[in-house]
Amino acid sequence: MYKVSLFSKLSEEIAADGKFDVIHAHDWVTYPAGVNIKHRTGKPLVLHVHSLETDRVGDHTRNEIYAIEKNAMEAADRIIAVSQYTRQQIIQHYQINADKIDVVHNGIDPVEFARKQHKLKDKLVVFLGRITHQKGPDYLIETAEKLVRVYPRVKFLVAGMGDQFAYLLETSAYKKLGRHFIFAGFLSKSKVDELLAIADVYFMPSVSEPFGLTALEAAQHFVPSVISSQSGAAEVLKSSLQADHWDTDKFANYMYALFQYKALRQHLSHEAHEELKGITWQHAADKIYGIYNQLSYN
Repeated sequence: MYKVSLFSKLSEEIAADGKFDVIHAHDWVTYPAGVNIKHRTGKPLVLHVHSLETDRVGDHTRNEIYAIEKNAMEAADRIIAVSQYTRQQIIQHYQINADKIDVVHNGIDPVEFARKQHKLKDKLVVFLGRITHQKGPDYLIETAEKLVRVYPRVKFLVAGMGDQFAYLLETSAYKKLGRHFIFAGFLSKSKVDELLAIADVYFMPSVSEPFGLTALEAAQHFVPSVISSQSGAAEVLKSSLQADHWDTDKFANYMYALFQYKALRQHLSHEAHEELKGITWQHAADKIYGIYNQLSYN
């Protein structure tokens, strides 16, 4: 908090001459700086919301970071949410006027990757990301437990670290699922690409996911996705198989169908790859530039 406060004061001083048209602040660590600069210069403030404290901690949290977010949203001229899901969270949990919230989905750079064949005798399900409550580790375990009853030849590879890592490791062992799990820890971007190149299914059971860029990365590698409906990625990847984060029966059924029916797996992975053509960073940038142009500069 001290560093956030110091950053906001230094930024205000640097920007004091006002030789710019708009202030654009990304997430809570830069919001106080954006608000201070707006008060100092009178320039319009745009907040870009990639993640909320209510996503990270829970719907009912009302801590210091929540207060920073709410104060900045009230002061902002426009708010950009990375998904309709996040827009609704802002309206519901922060009581912000819907009229000043725009949605600009994240994008991905067009890159072509070659598929590879893994050497496992089992199907490979990949889970990527921070292992926290937000990412749904409980639902990962529940889904695995149900799936292996009907399809035991499956491995869940978990790539990432977080405060729920030990819980996930211990629970998988307690439930006698240890042989179905591989814990890879943190992986570099190049290693993630290598992993997705051999994955059979990508799984994202997040409780609250503002976007979920890893689902787009999976689609780049022609990997079909089974993802939470409580995510921004579900809004743009229409070919993904979606369920509420708590519906582990449906998650397990989806994976079983993907393993059993090669044609389904190929169809959905190619459809997802095609959808990426309309989900680019250039498209996102064009929409943001349009929002800038709607603002009246002083």
